[in-house]
Amino acid sequence: MPWIISMVLAVAICGTVFFFARLARGAAVDGSVERLRASIVMVAAAVLFVAWVGLHTLAASLKTVEAGHVVVVYQFGEIVGQKSEGLQFIAPWQTVKTESVQVRRQRFDNISAFSKETQDVLITATVNYSVSPDAVQTLYRTVGTAWFDVLIEPRLINFLKEETVQYSTVDLAPNREKIRANVRAKLTAELAPFSITVNDLLFDNVDFRPEFKQAIEQKQIATQDALREQEKVKQRQFEAEQLVETAKGEAESTRVRADGQAKANKLLAESLSPEVIQFQAIQKLGDKIQIALIPSGQGIIIDPATLLGTLGAGTATAR
Repeated sequence: MPWIISMVLAVAICGTVFFFARLARGAAVDGSVERLRASIVMVAAAVLFVAWVGLHTLAASLKTVEAGHVVVVYQFGEIVGQKSEGLQFIAPWQTVKTESVQVRRQRFDNISAFSKETQDVLITATVNYSVSPDAVQTLYRTVGTAWFDVLIEPRLINFLKEETVQYSTVDLAPNREKIRANVRAKLTAELAPFSITVNDLLFDNVDFRPEFKQAIEQKQIATQDALREQEKVKQRQFEAEQLVETAKGEAESTRVRADGQAKANKLLAESLSPEVIQFQAIQKLGDKIQIALIPSGQGIIIDPATLLGTLGAGTATAR
């Protein structure tokens, strides 16, 4: 547009000057100063027009295409080619649209999908993509300049819904990587014919409705409470088992002691002879005994000196 305006001005200004100079030259006498002056003005107008048009056309035709970009060239609404990066010559009456061929990033916030139980799932995803430099012109012709909105966005949303509906709500998070890989593979296969490369697909977040999250939280709290109660029951069972084991140990200890005492009593009974019993009985007698009554018919023989000592003060009778 600026070039066209400039050309119109060049024609108008230079043409007007040239026209009036020609009129003046025609009215002047041959060989006169007026005729020469008019001729000079005519030449100057022509030179100015050529310089104006040439320089402005050259300046308007030289365009720099940034690295990692291509430009699609339009001429009167028709695509006539494309130019790669660097300094390019593009006719000033042609228009261009610049397209990046670098890896680009597009984020999708809260894509609405649903699980096997038709529970709402909100996914925030990021797509890294790029288009082949050689395919931009064809892509513009077949799809249009809004090819991203036409090709990538609806496919991504559709593939996400196809994957999430295969899983129950509680299984979505554990299978997040599997879902991501499947969606990326489908997206790559669908976009390959258009020379669009899916460099990566990332899930920034997988979320649920507040009502569902509240229900999950309440369930987790109830589960934790139940686990705590189970631990308390186990602790009580353990304490009871300890008491039972302690009682068994004490009973076993009592039994062992009783058995030991019985064995000791048996050994003691076996070791007691009549002579030992007599000896023990004598050992229990007091020092001042003078008379001892002993049952008859027992076969007990006691030396009186043993009972009375060396004094011989009393009399002992043995029967």
